[in-house]
Amino acid sequence: MTEQDDQDGPGGPQRPPRVVQRRVRRTPNFLRFIITGAIIGFIVGALIASGGPDAQGYSDRTGVVLIGGIVAAFGALAGAVIGLLLERFLNRR
Repeated sequence: MTEQDDQDGPGGPQRPPRVVQRRVRRTPNFLRFIITGAIIGFIVGALIASGGPDAQGYSDRTGVVLIGGIVAAFGALAGAVIGLLLERFLNRR
């Protein structure tokens, strides 16, 4: 056995590793944007409802849940739009 055979290993001569360049497409996680927008929207809606005047026939909790839910829906929509805009911005090339 020669010295060259010992360096090549049992499978024969080793080739250098191939370098493959691929473009990585960066996309935001839309579900996280939507959930974050909904949570922030609910908090803002709850603060608005708790700070406003009381409506007749509704308890404080009902007002917080109703207004918080409505603003949470708009927050989720805003989070989705922000995610879409961010995706467009990141993948411009």
